[in-house]
Amino acid sequence: MDNLWYKGNLHTHTSSLGSTGPASPENVVRWYKEHGYDWLAITDHNELTEYETNELVMVRGEEVGKHMPSGNGPIHVNGFGITRSVEFIDLDEKVPTMQASIDGILAAGGVASLNHPNDRDSFTHEHALLTSGASFIEVFNGGGPGKNNEGGNGRPSSEEIWDGVLSGGQRLYGLATDDAHTYDEFRPDRANPGRAWVCVRVDSLTEETILAALRQGEFYASNGVELLDVTPTLSELSIEIRERPGESFLTKFVGKHGRVLSEQDGLRPRYIFDGDEGYVRATVLSSGGDKAWAQPVFLGSDS
Repeated sequence: MDNLWYKGNLHTHTSSLGSTGPASPENVVRWYKEHGYDWLAITDHNELTEYETNELVMVRGEEVGKHMPSGNGPIHVNGFGITRSVEFIDLDEKVPTMQASIDGILAAGGVASLNHPNDRDSFTHEHALLTSGASFIEVFNGGGPGKNNEGGNGRPSSEEIWDGVLSGGQRLYGLATDDAHTYDEFRPDRANPGRAWVCVRVDSLTEETILAALRQGEFYASNGVELLDVTPTLSELSIEIRERPGESFLTKFVGKHGRVLSEQDGLRPRYIFDGDEGYVRATVLSSGGDKAWAQPVFLGSDS
Protein backbone atom coordinates (compact mmCIF):
# COMPACT_ATOMS: atom_id res chain seq x y z
CA MET A 1 0.00 0.00 0.00
CA ASP A 2 3.03 2.29 -0.24
CA ASN A 3 1.76 4.03 -3.35
CA LEU A 4 -1.40 5.21 -1.59
CA TRP A 5 0.47 7.52 0.79
CA TYR A 6 1.50 11.00 -0.30
CA LYS A 7 3.73 13.17 1.87
CA GLY A 8 3.06 16.85 2.49
CA ASN A 9 3.44 19.74 4.90
CA LEU A 10 0.57 21.84 6.20
CA HIS A 11 2.42 24.70 7.91
CA THR A 12 4.93 26.49 5.70
CA HIS A 13 6.04 30.10 5.49
CA THR A 14 7.58 32.07 2.63
CA SER A 15 8.71 35.64 2.11
CA SER A 16 5.55 36.10 -0.05
CA LEU A 17 4.87 36.27 -3.78
CA GLY A 18 7.33 38.27 -5.84
CA SER A 19 10.10 37.94 -3.28
CA THR A 20 13.56 36.50 -3.87
CA GLY A 21 16.00 34.71 -1.62
CA PRO A 22 15.93 31.45 0.36
CA ALA A 23 12.33 31.85 1.56
CA SER A 24 10.78 32.82 -1.77
CA PRO A 25 7.89 30.58 -2.80
CA GLU A 26 9.96 29.24 -5.70
CA ASN A 27 12.86 28.20 -3.45
CA VAL A 28 10.58 26.83 -0.74
CA VAL A 29 8.69 24.63 -3.21
CA ARG A 30 11.99 23.45 -4.66
CA TRP A 31 13.27 22.44 -1.20
CA TYR A 32 10.23 20.28 -0.49
CA LYS A 33 10.28 18.73 -3.96
CA GLU A 34 13.96 17.82 -3.63
CA HIS A 35 13.32 16.23 -0.24
CA GLY A 36 10.62 13.83 -1.32
CA TYR A 37 7.42 15.73 -0.68
CA ASP A 38 4.42 15.34 -2.98
CA TRP A 39 2.28 18.29 -1.92
CA LEU A 40 2.50 21.46 0.13
CA ALA A 41 0.40 24.14 1.82
CA ILE A 42 1.96 27.59 2.05
CA THR A 43 0.46 29.24 5.13
CA ASP A 44 1.85 32.75 5.31
CA HIS A 45 0.73 35.03 8.13
CA ASN A 46 -2.60 36.71 7.36
CA GLU A 47 -2.01 36.38 3.63
CA LEU A 48 -3.08 33.90 0.96
CA THR A 49 0.00 33.08 -1.13
CA GLU A 50 -1.33 31.40 -4.27
CA TYR A 51 1.84 30.13 -5.88
CA GLU A 52 1.36 28.18 -9.10
CA THR A 53 3.79 25.36 -9.87
CA ASN A 54 3.97 21.97 -11.54
CA GLU A 55 6.55 20.68 -9.06
CA LEU A 56 4.15 19.90 -6.22
CA VAL A 57 0.40 19.79 -5.72
CA MET A 58 -0.39 22.97 -3.82
CA VAL A 59 -3.05 23.35 -1.13
CA ARG A 60 -4.19 26.92 -0.60
CA GLY A 61 -3.57 28.05 2.95
CA GLU A 62 -3.09 30.88 5.41
CA GLU A 63 -2.11 31.24 9.05
CA VAL A 64 -4.62 33.59 10.62
CA GLY A 65 -3.56 35.22 13.86
CA LYS A 66 -1.25 37.34 15.95
CA HIS A 67 0.41 37.44 19.35
CA MET A 68 -2.07 38.42 22.02
CA PRO A 69 -1.38 41.01 24.75
CA SER A 70 -1.11 40.34 28.48
CA GLY A 71 0.80 37.09 28.15
CA ASN A 72 -2.01 35.35 26.29
CA GLY A 73 0.35 33.78 23.77
CA PRO A 74 -0.08 33.57 20.01
CA ILE A 75 -3.54 32.77 18.68
CA HIS A 76 -2.80 31.17 15.32
CA VAL A 77 -5.29 29.16 13.27
CA ASN A 78 -4.38 27.64 9.93
CA GLY A 79 -6.89 27.52 7.11
CA PHE A 80 -6.58 24.98 4.29
CA GLY A 81 -8.49 25.03 1.02
CA ILE A 82 -9.59 28.63 1.41
CA THR A 83 -10.82 30.51 -1.65
CA ARG A 84 -9.78 33.96 -0.42
CA SER A 85 -7.62 35.57 2.22
CA VAL A 86 -9.06 35.57 5.74
CA GLU A 87 -8.84 38.74 7.79
CA PHE A 88 -7.60 38.39 11.35
CA ILE A 89 -10.07 39.86 13.85
CA ASP A 90 -8.65 40.76 17.26
CA LEU A 91 -11.35 40.50 19.92
CA ASP A 92 -8.88 40.99 22.81
CA GLU A 93 -9.76 37.69 24.48
CA LYS A 94 -8.42 34.26 23.59
CA VAL A 95 -11.50 32.14 22.88
CA PRO A 96 -13.52 34.75 20.93
CA THR A 97 -10.44 35.53 18.84
CA MET A 98 -9.86 31.83 18.12
CA GLN A 99 -13.51 31.44 17.15
CA ALA A 100 -13.43 34.47 14.86
CA SER A 101 -10.48 32.99 12.98
CA ILE A 102 -12.19 29.60 12.68
CA ASP A 103 -15.38 31.24 11.44
CA GLY A 104 -13.49 33.30 8.89
CA ILE A 105 -11.75 30.22 7.53
CA LEU A 106 -15.02 28.30 7.25
CA ALA A 107 -16.67 31.25 5.51
CA ALA A 108 -13.81 31.23 2.98
CA GLY A 109 -14.52 27.57 2.18
CA GLY A 110 -11.65 26.12 4.19
CA VAL A 111 -10.98 23.81 7.10
CA ALA A 112 -9.31 25.04 10.28
CA SER A 113 -6.40 23.84 12.41
CA LEU A 114 -5.58 25.05 15.93
CA ASN A 115 -1.84 25.65 15.88
CA HIS A 116 0.95 24.96 18.42
CA PRO A 117 -1.02 24.92 21.69
CA ASN A 118 2.13 25.14 23.81
CA ASP A 119 3.76 28.05 22.00
CA ARG A 120 4.00 30.46 24.94
CA ASP A 121 0.93 28.77 26.42
CA SER A 122 -1.18 29.58 23.39
CA PHE A 123 -4.24 27.62 24.52
CA THR A 124 -5.39 24.73 26.67
CA HIS A 125 -7.84 21.96 25.90
CA GLU A 126 -10.40 23.93 27.91
CA HIS A 127 -10.01 26.88 25.53
CA ALA A 128 -10.33 24.61 22.50
CA LEU A 129 -13.50 23.03 23.88
CA LEU A 130 -15.11 26.47 24.06
CA THR A 131 -14.68 26.84 20.30
CA SER A 132 -16.45 25.02 17.48
CA GLY A 133 -15.83 24.31 13.83
CA ALA A 134 -12.12 23.42 13.79
CA SER A 135 -11.06 20.09 12.27
CA PHE A 136 -7.44 19.71 13.41
CA ILE A 137 -4.95 20.44 16.15
CA GLU A 138 -1.17 20.41 15.90
CA VAL A 139 0.21 17.65 18.14
CA PHE A 140 3.75 18.34 16.94
CA ASN A 141 5.16 21.60 15.61
CA GLY A 142 8.79 21.58 14.49
CA GLY A 143 9.27 25.34 14.64
CA GLY A 144 11.92 25.20 17.36
CA PRO A 145 12.19 24.69 21.14
CA GLY A 146 9.67 27.43 21.89
CA LYS A 147 6.85 25.28 20.57
CA ASN A 148 7.25 23.12 23.71
CA ASN A 149 5.59 20.04 22.24
CA GLU A 150 6.46 17.91 25.27
CA GLY A 151 5.17 20.39 27.85
CA GLY A 152 6.69 20.48 31.33
CA ASN A 153 6.65 22.67 34.45
CA GLY A 154 2.98 21.95 34.93
CA ARG A 155 2.11 22.31 31.27
CA PRO A 156 0.71 19.20 29.51
CA SER A 157 2.21 18.07 26.23
CA SER A 158 0.51 18.98 22.96
CA GLU A 159 -0.48 15.33 22.67
CA GLU A 160 -2.11 15.43 26.11
CA ILE A 161 -3.97 18.59 25.10
CA TRP A 162 -5.21 16.68 22.04
CA ASP A 163 -6.52 13.92 24.30
CA GLY A 164 -8.22 16.52 26.47
CA VAL A 165 -10.01 17.94 23.44
CA LEU A 166 -10.99 14.49 22.16
CA SER A 167 -12.19 13.42 25.60
CA GLY A 168 -14.31 16.56 25.83
CA GLY A 169 -16.18 15.55 22.68
CA GLN A 170 -14.45 17.53 19.93
CA ARG A 171 -13.38 15.31 17.07
CA LEU A 172 -10.14 16.97 16.01
CA TYR A 173 -7.52 15.10 14.00
CA GLY A 174 -3.87 15.49 14.93
CA LEU A 175 -1.30 17.15 12.66
CA ALA A 176 2.49 17.21 12.69
CA THR A 177 4.01 20.17 10.86
CA ASP A 178 7.40 21.80 10.55
CA ASP A 179 6.19 25.45 10.64
CA ALA A 180 9.22 26.30 8.51
CA HIS A 181 10.43 29.89 8.22
CA THR A 182 14.20 29.48 7.66
CA TYR A 183 15.64 27.64 4.66
CA ASP A 184 19.29 28.74 4.63
CA GLU A 185 20.52 28.27 8.21
CA PHE A 186 19.87 24.85 9.73
CA ARG A 187 20.11 24.84 13.53
CA PRO A 188 18.00 23.38 16.35
CA ASP A 189 16.79 26.84 17.33
CA ARG A 190 15.68 27.72 13.80
CA ALA A 191 12.30 26.92 12.23
CA ASN A 192 13.69 24.67 9.51
CA PRO A 193 11.79 22.54 6.98
CA GLY A 194 11.53 18.77 7.07
CA ARG A 195 10.96 18.22 10.77
CA ALA A 196 7.42 16.87 10.47
CA TRP A 197 4.77 16.03 7.92
CA VAL A 198 1.51 14.25 7.20
CA CYS A 199 0.90 11.47 4.69
CA VAL A 200 -2.56 11.36 3.14
CA ARG A 201 -4.06 8.21 1.66
CA VAL A 202 -5.64 9.00 -1.71
CA ASP A 203 -6.05 7.27 -5.06
CA SER A 204 -5.03 10.36 -7.04
CA LEU A 205 -3.29 13.50 -5.87
CA THR A 206 -5.14 16.82 -6.22
CA GLU A 207 -5.93 19.64 -3.83
CA GLU A 208 -9.49 18.31 -3.63
CA THR A 209 -8.48 14.73 -2.77
CA ILE A 210 -5.96 15.94 -0.19
CA LEU A 211 -8.59 18.07 1.53
CA ALA A 212 -11.11 15.23 1.44
CA ALA A 213 -8.60 12.84 3.02
CA LEU A 214 -7.78 15.37 5.73
CA ARG A 215 -11.44 15.92 6.55
CA GLN A 216 -11.98 12.16 6.83
CA GLY A 217 -8.87 11.46 8.92
CA GLU A 218 -7.35 9.42 6.10
CA PHE A 219 -3.79 10.36 7.03
CA TYR A 220 -1.12 9.90 9.62
CA ALA A 221 1.20 12.49 11.15
CA SER A 222 4.91 12.03 11.78
CA ASN A 223 8.17 13.63 12.78
CA GLY A 224 10.22 10.73 11.46
CA VAL A 225 8.50 7.34 11.73
CA GLU A 226 7.04 6.03 8.47
CA LEU A 227 3.89 3.92 8.41
CA LEU A 228 3.17 1.52 5.59
CA ASP A 229 -0.47 1.05 6.51
CA VAL A 230 -3.09 2.18 9.00
CA THR A 231 -6.28 0.12 8.90
CA PRO A 232 -9.25 1.03 11.09
CA THR A 233 -12.24 -1.32 10.94
CA LEU A 234 -15.39 -1.68 13.01
CA SER A 235 -13.54 -4.05 15.33
CA GLU A 236 -9.88 -3.04 15.43
CA LEU A 237 -7.08 -0.62 14.56
CA SER A 238 -4.01 -2.17 12.97
CA ILE A 239 -0.77 -0.53 11.87
CA GLU A 240 2.22 -1.54 9.79
CA ILE A 241 5.49 0.31 10.44
CA ARG A 242 8.36 0.70 8.00
CA GLU A 243 11.43 -1.05 9.38
CA ARG A 244 14.59 0.97 10.00
CA PRO A 245 17.91 -0.79 10.65
CA GLY A 246 19.00 -0.65 14.27
CA GLU A 247 15.73 0.79 15.57
CA SER A 248 12.86 -0.74 17.50
CA PHE A 249 9.31 0.55 17.78
CA LEU A 250 6.76 0.78 20.59
CA THR A 251 3.13 1.53 19.79
CA LYS A 252 0.79 2.95 22.40
CA PHE A 253 -2.93 2.65 21.73
CA VAL A 254 -4.66 5.48 23.60
CA GLY A 255 -8.30 6.01 24.55
CA LYS A 256 -10.50 8.55 26.28
CA HIS A 257 -8.83 10.73 28.92
CA GLY A 258 -5.46 9.69 27.54
CA ARG A 259 -5.71 6.18 28.98
CA VAL A 260 -3.09 3.84 27.53
CA LEU A 261 -5.07 0.82 26.37
CA SER A 262 -2.20 -1.30 25.12
CA GLU A 263 1.55 -1.08 24.51
CA GLN A 264 3.03 -3.30 21.81
CA ASP A 265 6.51 -3.81 20.39
CA GLY A 266 7.16 -4.67 16.76
CA LEU A 267 6.24 -3.61 13.26
CA ARG A 268 2.60 -4.78 13.16
CA PRO A 269 0.73 -3.60 16.26
CA ARG A 270 -2.99 -4.29 16.46
CA TYR A 271 -5.68 -3.35 18.96
CA ILE A 272 -9.11 -4.99 19.13
CA PHE A 273 -11.83 -2.65 20.39
CA ASP A 274 -13.77 -3.35 23.56
CA GLY A 275 -16.34 -0.73 22.59
CA ASP A 276 -16.13 1.44 25.70
CA GLU A 277 -12.88 3.27 24.94
CA GLY A 278 -14.58 6.42 23.60
CA TYR A 279 -11.95 6.64 20.90
CA VAL A 280 -8.79 4.77 20.00
CA ARG A 281 -5.74 6.40 18.47
CA ALA A 282 -2.10 5.34 18.35
CA THR A 283 1.32 6.85 18.93
CA VAL A 284 4.27 4.96 17.44
CA LEU A 285 7.60 5.68 19.14
CA SER A 286 10.97 4.83 17.63
CA SER A 287 13.95 3.98 19.80
CA GLY A 288 15.65 6.81 17.90
CA GLY A 289 13.20 9.32 19.39
CA ASP A 290 10.87 9.89 16.43
CA LYS A 291 7.10 9.44 16.50
CA ALA A 292 4.10 8.90 14.27
CA TRP A 293 0.46 9.43 15.16
CA ALA A 294 -2.48 7.42 13.78
CA GLN A 295 -5.80 9.26 13.82
CA PRO A 296 -8.54 8.42 16.33
CA VAL A 297 -11.31 5.96 15.63
CA PHE A 298 -14.42 7.14 17.46
CA LEU A 299 -16.46 4.52 19.31
CA GLY A 300 -19.83 4.87 20.98
CA SER A 301 -22.26 7.75 21.25
CA ASP A 302 -20.37 9.55 24.04
CA SER A 303 -17.02 9.70 22.26
